Amino acid sequence: MKKQRAQIARQLFNQKEKLTLDNLVYKQWVFKFTFLELEKDLGENGDITTNSLIHEKRQATARIYANEPGIMAGSAEIVYFLMTSDTKFRPRLEKLEVIANFIDGSEFEKDDILLEIKGDIKEILKVERTILNFLQHMSGIASHTKILTDKAKEANHEVLIVPTRKTTWGLLDKKAVSLGGGGTHRLNLEDAILIKDNHIAFNNNDILETLENFDPPKSEYKFFELEIDDKTQVLKVAKMLKSMQKEGKIPKPAVIMFDNMKPKEIEAQITKLKNNDCYDELLFEASGGINSKTLQQYARTGVDIISMGALTQNIKPIDLSLEIGLS
Repeated sequence: MKKQRAQIARQLFNQKEKLTLDNLVYKQWVFKFTFLELEKDLGENGDITTNSLIHEKRQATARIYANEPGIMAGSAEIVYFLMTSDTKFRPRLEKLEVIANFIDGSEFEKDDILLEIKGDIKEILKVERTILNFLQHMSGIASHTKILTDKAKEANHEVLIVPTRKTTWGLLDKKAVSLGGGGTHRLNLEDAILIKDNHIAFNNNDILETLENFDPPKSEYKFFELEIDDKTQVLKVAKMLKSMQKEGKIPKPAVIMFDNMKPKEIEAQITKLKNNDCYDELLFEASGGINSKTLQQYARTGVDIISMGALTQNIKPIDLSLEIGLS
């Protein structure tokens, strides 16, 4: 039963298959943090230091080294940025050859060469900071996620760790989390129903009234979830969700998010729901202020999903360096 619940949670809360360059929305995020970042870095006059010192074309090979171990993330996007993208996207940058020595999601060690970039030295120097920022950021999140997912699995092998929408790099951050072994949660506002405190406040702060006022959207969506921070309302809400499922108003399973509850409180609520036949048709998520110190306590409560803003906020970038040699 636990494995079945875990499989369902991953189907609903891990949409990593959408986070590729085949998805136009995802590609727009890549565009923002590669092509547009490069344009901002070049300004109006370009790399005036390089242009003042290097006066002719010269082939070079740049190697990106890892200065610490981690999880690779962002190499597919860099290959697209520098090599396979439409030339109209990079009018101020010539095509460069990129060799990725590690696939995204794989582990690397200190001193490993992650990527090799070949082309005119002036072109390589143009993109040095843009590509390092990109790879360091995404690999930093993926590496941090791997540490936390491994830690959570020590307490509950089936629990899924997911990010919130508190991100700076949007879908890129969610892709990095998935490469580190986590899920994605919602990708955008049309992705799923997630009723939160401000929705409930608009309905006289009455969670049951909020559910009564729910009018199903005409479009398909991944899951239906309700955030709840009042322990006294959990059983009533669960029973109402079951009723809504029977009416065909919401899909199975519905998801209850325990927001800002302590681990012992969540564990007690799940036990109560099991004893009242309100467990099998629901999934459970813990959220709110969860960090590496408290993660295992929440994993042991029996929730299926743990969402953490800490997966994508204030993350230390992986330490990488780029060294150039003339060909």
